[in-house]
This record gives sequence, structure tokens and C-alpha cells, in this order.
Amino acid sequence: MIRIVFLDFDGTLYSHQTLSFPRSALNALKKLKENGILSFLCSGRALVELDQFDMSEIEVDGMILSNGLVAFDSKGNKIYEKVIDGQLKETLLRYFNEKRFPIYFSTPHKVILNYCDEIVKHVQDAVSSEVPPVGEYCDEPIYMASAFFKGEDMPKEILDLKDIAEVTIWHQGALDVVPKGMSKVSGIEAVCDHYGITREETICFGDGDNDIAMLKHCGIGVAMGNSPDFVKEAADYVTDDIDEDGLYNGLIHFGLIKEDQ
Repeated sequence: MIRIVFLDFDGTLYSHQTLSFPRSALNALKKLKENGILSFLCSGRALVELDQFDMSEIEVDGMILSNGLVAFDSKGNKIYEKVIDGQLKETLLRYFNEKRFPIYFSTPHKVILNYCDEIVKHVQDAVSSEVPPVGEYCDEPIYMASAFFKGEDMPKEILDLKDIAEVTIWHQGALDVVPKGMSKVSGIEAVCDHYGITREETICFGDGDNDIAMLKHCGIGVAMGNSPDFVKEAADYVTDDIDEDGLYNGLIHFGLIKEDQ
């Protein structure tokens, strides 16, 4: 029996085509709550980034953010936290300060960018987001780093991190960096431990590179119809496109909610 649903944000719950949350998805979240099934956002977003969206109708029981590095319950209580430290932090700080390429840090209370160029503006616009403020790093905990690059020309400096970091691409010109061995699964495991839920009692929905680990980990992994083929191949089931009621239809398929009559 499924007891919890983990939901990616961009391209799964929020549509960048319509710049909105599909009404069917909002309805699905309400039905899950009525049926006693927990739901958690599971996103690469930082908490402060979600302030850019109208979340008033999003009925979830908590959030896993920064690609699994921090998790909160519905009251904002922190369930889990992991920060970037050691060699990885030192290296990323050097890149940030030397401004080899645009890079921002997700911290507990803000997102800080080292410098802005046209690539940053283009990518942020593509994900319906404001450009993070440019500033100096002030020794705050870092959950995740995001770097920007032109086309497929990924910075060599990022490739050199492969032994100490996990790198996932979330746009043709952007990627995320977290500590080696960390992913959305890290946050999922922490949340499941917190609520006494087994892996077999989980289902997740996602559409991107950073969702592959959780699609393979959860009891059932569902890829959105708008996912790239390599993401669909990692899933147990492929539902419809986000703008064709993909989340709603996927939950109906697995009997977690019933279709409106």
C-alpha cells in the first residue's frame, strides 16, 4: 500500500508552458490528503525560490529541497539537513570568487549569485524564475551549487569534481552540484525514516535528470509524459504530459485517487 507521494516541482507540478499549476494537479493533492496519503514536494529548488510562485493552493505535507539536502514538514520544522563542506566547498568557493563562470549557492535563507550574464538570464527565464541577487558569500551553510554554461560546453572545472560531487543537468545551460552520494533519494530516505514508511510504500513523479535516482529508488517511479526519453527509461510507468493532467491521471492509474464523476 502506498503511503506517501514524492513530487518534483518544475515540469511535474508547475507548468512552464502555461505558467501555472494545472487545476487537475491541485485537485489531485487535495484528494491525496482526503485519502490519508502523504505528499511531499521533492525539488532542486531552494525554499526562497518558491516564494516567487503562488503556493496558496499547494496542499502538501512537506518539502524536500535543494536536490535532497534539506527537508521540512508542513509546519516548516526541519526534518533533515546536509550541507556542502570540506574539499567540495573549498573548490566551489574558489570558482565562485574567481568568477570563472556564473554560479550560485543555495543557502538556508537566500540564493546568492557571483555574477550575471545573458546565459543566466535566459535559463532563469526558461524556468519562470527571477535572476538571483549578485553578492558576496558570507560563510553561510551551502546546500547546493548551480552553475551556468553555454550550450553543451560544460565547464571543465565542474567535470573535475566527479570524484567528490554529484552533478545533474536541469537545463541545456545549467547544472546542480551536491556532495558525492547525495540526491533527492537522501531526503526521501530521511522523510520515510521520520514517518516510519518503507521504500515499498512510496511513489514518485518526475521529469528531469535530477529525478532519475528517485524514480529508480521509490517503490513506484512515474515519469511525466513531457520527460526526455532517458528519464522515461528509468521509470516504472510513464503518465501523460503535465499539461494533459499527467499527475492526476498517474495517481488514478495506481488507484491512489478516484476520477471525478
